[in-house]
Amino acid sequence: MFLRLSSFLLTLFSAIGTVVPISSFSNPNILVIVSDDQGWGDIGYNDPEIRSPNLDKLAENGVRLDCHYVQPQCTPTRVALMTGRYPSRFGPHCTKASNDQAYPLGTLTMASMLKDLGYETALIGKWHMGSKPVWGPNRYGFDSSYGSLAGAVGMYDHRYRLDTPYTQTWHRNLEFIEEEGHSTDLIAREAVQWLERKRDKPFFLYLPFNAVHTPLVEEEKWLKQNEHIEHEDRRLYAAAVTHMDWAVGEVVEALERIGQRENTLIVFTSDNGAIVTGYPGDNYPPPDPALDDFSSNGPFRGKKGQVYEGGMRVPAFVHWPGHLDHRTVDAPIHAVDWVPTLANRLGYTPKEDPKWDGENVWPLLSGEADSASDRVLYWVWGGESDRERVALRQGGWKILREGREGVWELYNLAVDPSEKNDLASSDPERMKVLKSLFEKEASKDKSS
Repeated sequence: MFLRLSSFLLTLFSAIGTVVPISSFSNPNILVIVSDDQGWGDIGYNDPEIRSPNLDKLAENGVRLDCHYVQPQCTPTRVALMTGRYPSRFGPHCTKASNDQAYPLGTLTMASMLKDLGYETALIGKWHMGSKPVWGPNRYGFDSSYGSLAGAVGMYDHRYRLDTPYTQTWHRNLEFIEEEGHSTDLIAREAVQWLERKRDKPFFLYLPFNAVHTPLVEEEKWLKQNEHIEHEDRRLYAAAVTHMDWAVGEVVEALERIGQRENTLIVFTSDNGAIVTGYPGDNYPPPDPALDDFSSNGPFRGKKGQVYEGGMRVPAFVHWPGHLDHRTVDAPIHAVDWVPTLANRLGYTPKEDPKWDGENVWPLLSGEADSASDRVLYWVWGGESDRERVALRQGGWKILREGREGVWELYNLAVDPSEKNDLASSDPERMKVLKSLFEKEASKDKSS
């Protein structure tokens, strides 16, 4: 009992030195959390089989975004989130997972915008918008960075694919480092330590986990919490979700300790839909097991890399105690909306036209508006020569084409969110209008 009390007092007095009164910041702190490859059905509030109590609680007391879109794959979503622009605006290399430099130095990013507003900025986790240090996050508005410059890594190995120039990727402030521990644990530890530093300005923490992307390697304690799941591969995946959820809980507890929970706006989203099934394994440093039927996009059709709803409609929410009441927003929102939304909320005026594709969605989050406009949303997945998969949504209607030689499809998402009934042949006039809108958007893309 004495040891527990002593430990508590030590923690309390250690934290006192880091507390900054909420009233000392004129703007809220911003915490953006991104999971990797987490499908619609891979979170507890969408499927009670999944154990994610911390995320569920944040969503339950925040604004659930039940029609939150991203891009069909990791790099494109991160580009959209950080710049407020569709990744195809920067060139075909941004429309798929890529280790190339995503966008030019000097591009306005969420980090550089918030830095201009006086924020301390940090990225802790996965970057994957330029996998060499010269293209790293510190070049784009982040004061500090830690984690992987490239994409997925071995969870204990911390290396990217072994047959590429980007194998060594784990770094702190663009200097490669060697560490021991599971990636999820290391990211959580770094985030907590960063939050508990003394500071005299608001902070922006971008926290993109490597989890729950393959390779999946989890300790028995996380597997045990999911022993109710019979399917071995699904149980392993669920354990990775539970582990990441624990890490989010550690970060939220740190916000409590430093007195900044109520002054911190939290945004959570996955970067794309789940793979679902048929992962071959052996893509990353071992162990990297093959998996089958291990993740879920819920009722939606399609998977990661596709422009059906399952590939890009993901679990997401916003949480800000005392400022945003609990509600569920069904209106379409996209990753490109977060930069212009924060700019509007914080009173930021760009020095020149940033050519944002996103919109200010704060009225939807706050309840000032209860419905969305017939805005256009646009997707391109594929390189310069193929533009393999494309889609456009206006209001409740969506067209898509799965492959350059594919046939255009049309869906009324208002009544058919699972995209079971293709209406292309029965509504040619609507197809014509939506294809015209698609060509207008495509004309804004950079071709090379």
